[in-house]
Amino acid sequence: MQTRRRHSFNKTGKDLNQTRRRRSAGDDAGSVPEPRPPRERRPRRSIEGFWWRALALGLAGLEVAAIGWLLAGNPTAVHQVTITGLSHLSREQVVAAARLDGNTSVLLIDGDGSRRDLERLPWVRTASVQPLLPDRVAISVEEWTPVAVYRIGAAGKLLYLNDQGTVLAPAVAAGALPLIQGAGTVEPKTGSRPIDAQLLAALVRIQAALPSVYGQPAAAFQLDCIGSLSLTTTKGVAIYFGRVLTPEEFASLSAKLSALKSIAAADPDVGNAAKVQYINLEDVQQPAVKFKSDKPSPAPSPSPAAGAPNPSPSTVTPVQVAPCR
Repeated sequence: MQTRRRHSFNKTGKDLNQTRRRRSAGDDAGSVPEPRPPRERRPRRSIEGFWWRALALGLAGLEVAAIGWLLAGNPTAVHQVTITGLSHLSREQVVAAARLDGNTSVLLIDGDGSRRDLERLPWVRTASVQPLLPDRVAISVEEWTPVAVYRIGAAGKLLYLNDQGTVLAPAVAAGALPLIQGAGTVEPKTGSRPIDAQLLAALVRIQAALPSVYGQPAAAFQLDCIGSLSLTTTKGVAIYFGRVLTPEEFASLSAKLSALKSIAAADPDVGNAAKVQYINLEDVQQPAVKFKSDKPSPAPSPSPAAGAPNPSPSTVTPVQVAPCR
């Protein structure tokens, strides 16, 4: 009796026994390539991650839109500027130099940049600029203090000088400040430095000390083309100090002022403006006094060259220097 072979079928209806027989036959004939591994599926983006990203993008867009609205609508435009420390400058000059017009936003103000712009003004020594939300700016200014007035020639324009010898601005009058008359024909510009700071400091000291040293205030200082310094008192007495071109010569002015004090104390007539024409302090060891009653001196001679012997005090006369070219 013939037995039937049982058949087993898979879900697709294929006979698994035939499949096994084919594989067995194939194994006998040769190697059968291994089946391909299943392809890995990429994980799907979760819905949660998608919404987080969408939320982040939305917030970033709102932030950009808010900044654009603030800048375009200018709700932070400068409406109030507080300025302290002004004496010679006007409020308008400071606001213009700091570039604070009506359309400037507080958010865009560069405090350091505005400070540097302000310090370029001749009168400004130091400055600070502080933006304050929502619409204010606070500015603090320290101005230079004029220590002297300078002019070229007897008819030149009066100019304020700070303690660095820098021209600040035109002056109306010297007042109590030292008046320094320089040589030359070109008027110094604002911001230029026509006189050395050390020499200027020495002249300021002489101005302050002269009333107690000699009994007469200084009316004006004169600097000629060859660097010689003289002053005229308010009573018309001329005092000659010699050349002041080097720091050593600047420092010698203190000793010459002491010599003036000594000769004025030794002879009361030296302090009498009605009797004295000039005092020569070029040689601090041998100061010379020219009285109006003295006999006329020889014709003026040029100042001695460096290293040459000094003339006798009795024959020293003021040197008349030709105008500078």
